[in-house]
Amino acid sequence: MSAVLGWMSGALVHVPIAVGVQLASWGIGRALGVPTRAGLWLGAFAGSTVCGMREVTQHEYRWIEAFGNGRRANMAGYEGLKVWDWNRHSIEETVLAVAAVAVVAFVAGRRR
Repeated sequence: MSAVLGWMSGALVHVPIAVGVQLASWGIGRALGVPTRAGLWLGAFAGSTVCGMREVTQHEYRWIEAFGNGRRANMAGYEGLKVWDWNRHSIEETVLAVAAVAVVAFVAGRRR
């Protein structure tokens, strides 16, 4: 049971960050007169991007330590974008964050 709870708490770290970025983006859009649905979906994109790019950076750091002799210059510029080489934790965090902001945008956008 503690292993499941540990996985859930670790995999859910990006969800509040992604939703927070989404809501902040939506609030800025609302202040600028952007329609609610557009603001929510643009916010979803922003929240997803923040979490996705964090995982790209984490993969780059892991690669640099494992194969690059501690030097970023030894790494190909696209290495972080190789999602198929990400570890399971990175994939799960990113998928959950994207799903969370999509649910928020879908549910909140239907009410308007």
